[in-house]
Amino acid sequence: MISVLLPSRGRPQPLAETVATLLELADKPGGIQILIAADPDDQPTLQAPVPWQASVWAAPERYGYPRLHEYVNRLAEQADGDWLMLWNDDARILTEDWDRLVEERAPGVLWPHSNDIATCNTFPIWPRTWTDHLGHVSLSPHCDSWIQYLGQTLGLHQRVDVEILHDRADLTGGHNDQTRAESLAGYRTTDYGSPAMDAARAADIAALKQFLNIA
Repeated sequence: MISVLLPSRGRPQPLAETVATLLELADKPGGIQILIAADPDDQPTLQAPVPWQASVWAAPERYGYPRLHEYVNRLAEQADGDWLMLWNDDARILTEDWDRLVEERAPGVLWPHSNDIATCNTFPIWPRTWTDHLGHVSLSPHCDSWIQYLGQTLGLHQRVDVEILHDRADLTGGHNDQTRAESLAGYRTTDYGSPAMDAARAADIAALKQFLNIA
């Protein structure tokens, strides 16, 4: 099973569309678990019609983009899959049987192809056992960068032949809305590179090296 971690805000229709593509293009849609996080004040998202493979969890309060990792960490606690996949409501899967391509790979951080920044693994896929062992996905709102760093540092970062369209305002002109504006205001890249975050990532690396028996 693959558990998709999907925080969403103010986009019930795009949310429904991305859930549909994840399931329609899967080889085994019954093996896809889609975990959606919504803010308590976002009723359209909380009430979005989703298929049985998906569930919507209401956060106890609105964390916002500066605390994006808190949504993701809480969703990961609910995951049952062998793999975790970070996802956005403005993304679309383009590859048929994408889940089979994931499941055929050895454990590590998988890097799908997308139209996003060439050096960034925006939609990482990784073993749930890593997150279970660490007790979190990320301690920074830059969850994708955090997971990519773990995979690269451990030498376990690999491409997977899954194509993704990131329909984001600066990439395609799509979804140029209030949610996009809030994301631009909420991320602070300097925080990701702070001494405290560097130390936290180093601690995660040490813990995973011991867990995976990597010298």
